[in-house]
Amino acid sequence: PEIVRDIHADFYAAGAAAVQTNTFGANRLRLRAQGCEEAVKRSNLRGALLALEAKPPNGLVIGSLGPTGALPPPEGTADLVELEDTFAEQAMYLAEGGVDFLHIETLYHPKEARAAIRGCRFGAPDLPVVASLSCRKSGSGYLTHIGFSAAALTQVFLEERVDGVGVNCSMAPADMLDLVEAMSASVPVPVFAQPTIAPSGKAPLYPAEFAAGVTALFAAGARAAGGCCGTGAADIQTAYEAMHRPHRLPTTDPM
Repeated sequence: PEIVRDIHADFYAAGAAAVQTNTFGANRLRLRAQGCEEAVKRSNLRGALLALEAKPPNGLVIGSLGPTGALPPPEGTADLVELEDTFAEQAMYLAEGGVDFLHIETLYHPKEARAAIRGCRFGAPDLPVVASLSCRKSGSGYLTHIGFSAAALTQVFLEERVDGVGVNCSMAPADMLDLVEAMSASVPVPVFAQPTIAPSGKAPLYPAEFAAGVTALFAAGARAAGGCCGTGAADIQTAYEAMHRPHRLPTTDPM
């Protein structure tokens, strides 16, 4: 547990305004597959506590909820009521643990997305809920790995009245730039981005490349940005410093 707490502290020290709890897969269905379904409450309460212990006075703690791995019909056989209950349970324990708001992330199926948001609203009715999708850029636009468009997921997010929408995982900042710009121009809620420094199928970025990409995401309309899989505290520090570095204005001295 101390290692997790120290990692949270490293990100805060690097300039992060918020960290996410280490609870991405701490839902009933994921833990059942590992033979430890009874650990849902303990995992989420402990995950929230570790982040809170590292939090500075002005920091935020975000409760992280990932997908269950179960596909709704017709792609799979997952029961939508069970999915909603699963997210409600995790949200309830994260709220009890003291997180500031909930982030349902890496969503790729519209039906699970709807169940997740409704479950979080039921399990933690007093907490803001933001949702983000995971996709890849292709010749047909931005698609999740099972073929749903980013627009389809975003529409579900808005129909369920989330407090913020975003995109996370798989892509480098430059790869999600167009999507963030399109979202920012078309949705009535804040947009956020969580790119990775190690994009799927590509070479990892240098920290300075990641920092430049994050700065571009803010310019494209993102209200918040962070790092997904593989992104370390040092990478966040480089991005933070790049965004806070004074920029010289062009000179207007006569020749």
